[in-house]
Amino acid sequence: MRNTLLSKRDKISAVIFDIDGTLVDSFPAYYSSFNKGISEFKLEPVPEDFLANCLKKGLSLGEILRMTFPASVEESTIERCKREILAFFLRTEADEVKPFPEVNQLFKNLKDRGIKIGIASGRMSIPDDEWIRFRRFGVGKLIDAIVTSREVESRKPAPDIIIECARRLNTPIEECVAVGDTEADIIAARRAGAISAAIASRQNKKESFLKGKPEVILNNLNDLIVFMEDQEMNR
Repeated sequence: MRNTLLSKRDKISAVIFDIDGTLVDSFPAYYSSFNKGISEFKLEPVPEDFLANCLKKGLSLGEILRMTFPASVEESTIERCKREILAFFLRTEADEVKPFPEVNQLFKNLKDRGIKIGIASGRMSIPDDEWIRFRRFGVGKLIDAIVTSREVESRKPAPDIIIECARRLNTPIEECVAVGDTEADIIAARRAGAISAAIASRQNKKESFLKGKPEVILNNLNDLIVFMEDQEMNR
């Protein structure tokens, strides 16, 4: 773990997490759902690297589909394909996508420390669906706020979702750590004024988010507790 946190950041009151790649490994389910969806429109499967790079940049499903379909395709076709992919993903996710093993204990540890927990997801889902998902994971009662991209004007790397999550947590943005696994996550955190923490995922290795200049690099979620303990000792 690398900690380059500035000395003026002497208080942490909340942690704001991205979902995909940070708390859950949803990429295999998303990848299979994407290719299954576009196959309904007679398109060839896309490579894993293509989809992973699109997500790393924070592109929406609609934007990815516009890169996948011929330029002449009608917007109504893009919308129909989006619905197909999301339907496939929701069915697959319920059975296959689980939180990383450390999540439950990490959330309990944070709550024991009096730290608020927020979720700021790049997903365009309805927030109620995310609450249902985290209750299914057994950690819903530990979360204080959930914000999805459909609730803000601009997606990451814009800071909107981080700022809105901090507002719902009733916490000054400079007292929030924002944890994500992509360059877009890190840039959004920095633009918002939060403490930016990057964690490597299966799709996004450390090299992929270093350009975002995170203040803290975590090898895994357990490193977050080590970081919190370091901050408490240095106060």
